[in-house]
Order: sequence, then structure tokens, then C-alpha cells
Amino acid sequence: MRLVLILLAALMLAPAPARAQRGGTRNPKELIKQAERLYDQKKYLEAAEALEKANEAMPNADSKLLYNIARAYDQGGKAQEAIQYYEQYKAKGTDLQLLKRADLFIDRLRLQVQKEEATAATAEAERKRLQQEADAARKRAQEERAAAQRAEEASQLKLQAAYDDALATRRRMQVSSFALGGVALAGAGVGALFGLQANGARQEFNAATDLETKLARADTIRSKALLADIGFGVGLASAVAAVLLYPKDPIPEPGEARLTLAPRGAGAGVEVSF
Repeated sequence: MRLVLILLAALMLAPAPARAQRGGTRNPKELIKQAERLYDQKKYLEAAEALEKANEAMPNADSKLLYNIARAYDQGGKAQEAIQYYEQYKAKGTDLQLLKRADLFIDRLRLQVQKEEATAATAEAERKRLQQEADAARKRAQEERAAAQRAEEASQLKLQAAYDDALATRRRMQVSSFALGGVALAGAGVGALFGLQANGARQEFNAATDLETKLARADTIRSKALLADIGFGVGLASAVAAVLLYPKDPIPEPGEARLTLAPRGAGAGVEVSF
């Protein structure tokens, strides 16, 4: 809808002081022409601004100017501003056709505003709901991370305790192995000592000339030889136990990977201590 052309005639009929009372203000006639051009170019908000300036420059301007401002704002999508100027025209206007149109436009715009407000309220409620869900999800994620961290710390403590226990067991096995090694050495020494004594008794047996001496030396040889055998047996058993008991592989640190060999034909594997 084009601007009401009667505004130009009303402007020409307006008193001269009313058109020029504002120093430095552009000529209202030029502003209205400019607004008409802008309106035709679909620059509705710029047209409304030019019409408002013309209205300010003409306090006694035709009321249709208010209607045109309302139309420009209406076309430009500014519902509240359009309703405001439609209401001003209804208070001052006399054109029944334009007054009827203003009522229709006001009803339409108010319904539009209500729908927009309802849509905005729905969008805001949805935004708040999504924000609450996001906050709840973020809180759950934080709690899960905290729980995972606590579980990891507990696991690390258990692994460290197991490592410490394994290390203490290894040390006890080393001490026991060393002790058995000492027993093995002592047994070998005892066996060697009694072996020498048995050998000396055999030499005395061979040198003896009477039966009683030979019998006595024979008993000594048997007892010393038995003690020597016991000493060597204890030493050998202790040595074998010491070798078997001594830990062969070091205990890996938590998180350290270690290559382990499987029985023949089964391949190899990697053992990792976490």
C-alpha cells in the first residue's frame, strides 16, 4: 500500500511557521517525498524514521501522517511501534475507512505479538530445560570423573600394597636362600671334616696289627663316614633348596611390562603390572 498522497496537500496547506519552526530541520515536504521513495524501495524502517522527523517538524500536520508511520513500521516488522502509531491515529483521525483499517491492523498485530511472546516463552522454557539437562549431564560427568579418579587412586594404592608385599616376600625368600646357602656350606664343611676323620681312622685301621684295634677303628670309620655322608647330604639338599628358593626375576614396578616365556610350542606373552 502506498503512502497516503493527501499528506503532501496537507503539508502545503500547513502554516509556514509550522514548517520551519525547527532551525536546521529538513523541509517536511522533502522528508515525506524521501519516505515515499524509501517505502517504494521496501526500506520501511528508514521510511518510518523520515516520516517521524516530518511529524516532529509539523506539530499541526494531517493525522494521516501518523497512519503512514504506523504502516511503515507495520511493514518493517516493528509491531509495538506500529500499534503505538495506529492508536495515535485512532485518537486524532477522521477517515472512517482508515480508522476501520487501523482497528483491523491493531487486532492483527496484537495477535501477532501474543503469538511471538508465546513462542518466545516456549523457546525460553525449552532453553532453560536444555540448560538444566546440560547442567545435570555436566554434573553427572564430573561425578563420574571424580568416582573414576577415586577408583583409580584406590586401585593404585592396592597395586602399590601388592607390590610392597611381593617385594617383602622376595626379600624373605632371598634371606632364606642365603641362610640355606650357609647351611649348605656348613654341611659341606662338616661332611669334609668327618670324611677326613674317617680317612684317618682307615689309615689307623690299616696300620693296626691286633684284632681289637682293627675292630675299634672299623667302628670309628663307619661312624665318621656316616656323619660325613649326612653332612654332605644336608649340604647338597640345602644348596639345591637355596638355588630353587632364590627369586630369579625382579618384581616389575607398577605399569612396567615384562616379557614372559610360555612352555615350548605355546609362544611367548607379555606380562604387565599396573
